[in-house]
Amino acid sequence: MTSPAARVRSGRTAAAALTAALLAFVPAAALAQAPKSTTAAAPKLVLLEEKKDVGTVPKGEVIHATFVFKNEGKADLHITDVKPSCGCTAPEYDKTVKPGAQGKIVLNVDTKTFQGPISKSALILTDDPEKSSVTVFVVANVKPYVETHPVGFFRLQALTGETATAELILGSDEADFAPTKIEPPNSHLKTTLAPVPDAEKVAGKGARQWKATVTTTPDAPEGLLGGYVKVVTGAAKQPELSLAVSGYIKPTLSITPLSVNFGNFEPKADPVKRTVTIINNNLKNEAFQVTKAEANVPGVKTEVVMADKSRAQVIISVDDKVKKGVFDGFVLVSTTDPSKKEIKIPLKGVIL
Repeated sequence: MTSPAARVRSGRTAAAALTAALLAFVPAAALAQAPKSTTAAAPKLVLLEEKKDVGTVPKGEVIHATFVFKNEGKADLHITDVKPSCGCTAPEYDKTVKPGAQGKIVLNVDTKTFQGPISKSALILTDDPEKSSVTVFVVANVKPYVETHPVGFFRLQALTGETATAELILGSDEADFAPTKIEPPNSHLKTTLAPVPDAEKVAGKGARQWKATVTTTPDAPEGLLGGYVKVVTGAAKQPELSLAVSGYIKPTLSITPLSVNFGNFEPKADPVKRTVTIINNNLKNEAFQVTKAEANVPGVKTEVVMADKSRAQVIISVDDKVKKGVFDGFVLVSTTDPSKKEIKIPLKGVIL
């Protein structure tokens, strides 16, 4: 009777013999051949360029940027999709390219909503196992129908009671560009429009140029200036221009803070003090002074300190001689500024 160990050894010997017999029928060349790479028969995308600078183009023109690519692989290359970064760009492309052949991807960029430098891109998706996606870029400088010099908007700054003027040159190569009307955004701004003489034209800003000016009125209120100046151009491609106005009417005197709140506090022999700073913004008024400061709250004391001709301080003091409870009043400051001879500074607090 055969033992279990002997049966196992016998089985192994039989399996080895069977394997040797099968290998005898396999050609030696086949055994020596290395396994094929999974990419040996794959496509291979090679882009000749990934960024195209088309230079300066007129506003409204559609840019047709062509990107050429090769398939240097050994299988058909498929462009599965082209995804632009902007709705302004429409792609066209060869979807299948044979090994060794070339294909094209065209990005059609509509510039009608842009001006100045732009950069638009598109993501290309492929079945190349080593380059499944790649991004290409189109760069351009879009020249508007109408250009301004300086580029931007009307920038204005004036003191209360004074005026300030800003100007822009409007230029275009459009034959029908001939501005006829300019409108300010409010009654505190005045506008003018006039052709620029040939000798004064700004180079590179169009053959036809007009000067637009905006001036603040003396009664313009303190604070920020804003709005848009409207220009009727006469040009079919851009009948109207909206030019932004930005600026500030600065007060002749700046007061910080505008009100004083002592909050809740217990009175002491040493007074609690707060300081109001008054700055003279009108450097023409060299004789500026704060001549007096008085509080209408009994017991509240004030002191005026002139640091120099451009700055004064009003020091407000409250001590234990002021009646307990809520006080709510003001400090009346007198100055030599003709537009602000008196300044009323609200004053409040609670003495516990």
